[in-house]
Amino acid sequence: MKEFEVSRFANFFLIGIDHQKADVSTREKFSLSEEQAQHLIHDYQSAGGDGILVLSTCNRTELYGFANCPRDLIALFCKHSGNSKQDFEPYQNIKQNREAIEHLYRVGSGLESKILGDFEIIGQVKKAYQRSKEQSAHNAFLDRLVNIGVQCSKRVKNETQLSTGAASVAFAAVLQVKEYLKVNPKPSVLLYGMGKMGRTTCENLVNQTGVEDITLINRTEEKAVRLADRFGLKHADLEHLQDALNRADIAIVATGASAPTVHLKDFSAQKPRLLLDLSMPRNIESSVYQDSNFRVIDVDHLSEIAEESIRNRQSQIPMAEQIIDEKIEEFYEWLESRRVAPTLNALRSKMDDWKEKELKSLQKKFPELSLEQAEYFASQMLNRITGQFARQLKNGSNLNNDLRTIHHIFEL
Repeated sequence: MKEFEVSRFANFFLIGIDHQKADVSTREKFSLSEEQAQHLIHDYQSAGGDGILVLSTCNRTELYGFANCPRDLIALFCKHSGNSKQDFEPYQNIKQNREAIEHLYRVGSGLESKILGDFEIIGQVKKAYQRSKEQSAHNAFLDRLVNIGVQCSKRVKNETQLSTGAASVAFAAVLQVKEYLKVNPKPSVLLYGMGKMGRTTCENLVNQTGVEDITLINRTEEKAVRLADRFGLKHADLEHLQDALNRADIAIVATGASAPTVHLKDFSAQKPRLLLDLSMPRNIESSVYQDSNFRVIDVDHLSEIAEESIRNRQSQIPMAEQIIDEKIEEFYEWLESRRVAPTLNALRSKMDDWKEKELKSLQKKFPELSLEQAEYFASQMLNRITGQFARQLKNGSNLNNDLRTIHHIFEL
């Protein structure tokens, strides 16, 4: 990056940790709170840093920034996450310059997400950039990098099917609920079981369906209360499970029990219901599957839906990567223009000085000449000349030599 003169440091790095190498307990150790991220940026600036982005989510914590050596950023990361360099080394991800830029664009476009095609991360990238702006820890490079990265994410989302379908069992369940809403737009929903699957399903229900009547039940009531408070939902204790099942139009079962916990005798009110069993082993007894009042979908069927969606998403990767390559080239064209622009501006300034001198001389020799017409003619000629220089510089094979030649000939 040194040749582009975008930073006082020689290189642009990514250093970080993500779900591909580190499990959740390890990622938790390296996560950065908002306050920690702010302090890290402050320390970076105190050391003379002029451009950094701190991205911290549940699946990754990454620094994108300028430095002469990645060790400088690693030291900052370890200091503020409270870890040693030895702790970081087995899980580290380090990329430099173009590879770092490509990685950011892949992250923002959902290609590096734990669930392929998850675009939620681009919102976190924007948030990280806003933090850098608020602390004046950005430069023209970061401004353009993130701007084009956001454009890239939008193109991948709009021009491919990378995010279509349900790529997880929990989301496949929610898509079944959305289909049910076409028949009954205001159903009563019961979610039974607050393990990882249940919590994910709950979040997807709230964010994706707009259903308001949702009741949570869990064997340990505290978990249901905590999740209900978080999303503004209702909760009930396990003793009222049968009442909740009877009232529900949709029941989602995601418990970890080793035997069925939902039985046909639990339902006294006769009405059509959608039952989704996300448990393994299944927690809805087999007799319920045979009753015509119930449409029961088990985890195997939902897994098949998710696996098919994942295959479809994977087929979109080449198209997404092509878009990313185009946006990287666009970014590098901007970088190249930054190298060319100062020379062209200096050249045009010098030629404008020549023009003014020549016009004054011409007016003395030919007083009857229209100054306005002469000015227009001269400006048009200079536009053509500088335009030709710009095209040749863009297409030339050795930009540094070309720029030096122009500076030498025109004494810039």
